[in-house]
Amino acid sequence: MSVRERRPLYARVLRLRHLAPSGLLCFVFLEGAVALGVLLALAELVSWWGVIVLPITVALMVKLNDAIAGSLIGPPAPPAPPAPPALRPSAARAPVLQPPGTLVGEEATTRLPGVIRSGVKRPWAERVEAHQQWARQSATRRYE
Repeated sequence: MSVRERRPLYARVLRLRHLAPSGLLCFVFLEGAVALGVLLALAELVSWWGVIVLPITVALMVKLNDAIAGSLIGPPAPPAPPAPPALRPSAARAPVLQPPGTLVGEEATTRLPGVIRSGVKRPWAERVEAHQQWARQSATRRYE
């Protein structure tokens, strides 16, 4: 089966091109609108024509939403040009240099960001920690 054949009947009847509602959503759109129309008609808030008009109105709004979504997408982007051939084959095998102070391997997963390592100066982390400490202290004073 193709992708179009697996779409719910509601989406195929409305010929939705840009929206892909699930089966549950299609059920809510159609059967929910009919049930709401019946309830409104039984409550005598609308005439019995509302049972027919409400699902049609919902379908028109879904189709309008599909048309608007299609107009917002715009034209497809042109394909990317092929990558230029590598000038030096050894460049792909060159080691990746890490900036100083970068956590590597197991240390990167065990250390928390913002924790200051000894010997490495990170003033931005110190300011963040000072601000967090100030917030904790002021919150403690508020609730004492």
